[in-house]
Amino acid sequence: MRYVVDTNIAIAMLAQRQPVVVRLSSVAPEELGLSVLVIAELLFGARRSARVRQNVARVQALEAQFPVLPVTLPIVERYGFVRAELTARGVAKSDFDLVIACTALEHGATLVTNDGALKDGAIVGLTIEDWLVS
Repeated sequence: MRYVVDTNIAIAMLAQRQPVVVRLSSVAPEELGLSVLVIAELLFGARRSARVRQNVARVQALEAQFPVLPVTLPIVERYGFVRAELTARGVAKSDFDLVIACTALEHGATLVTNDGALKDGAIVGLTIEDWLVS
């Protein structure tokens, strides 16, 4: 696994945003993973949309195209460590963002995100790429 995609990049994938489409063209599907939590967030958005059936189908198509990564015991153990370390420094992160980041860390992968809260460098060892920025 080379990359773990955050929700905002997955949304850009679904929307066929040009910078992400271009970057995806150079990545084999098996090199890119989607946390099951990203799928959860995408399905939440799809269920709240005006075109529920179409948007759920788009999320399901994305699931079929790329590996979906479960939240495993090593990931949640890392989450506990990283959250405690961040809290001790007075840094707050949302739980889903932090578990997605820990998924990338656990897989030795780069997190692909456009989220400023994750791009701030606060999570030690986390490598970030933003495919929406040229």
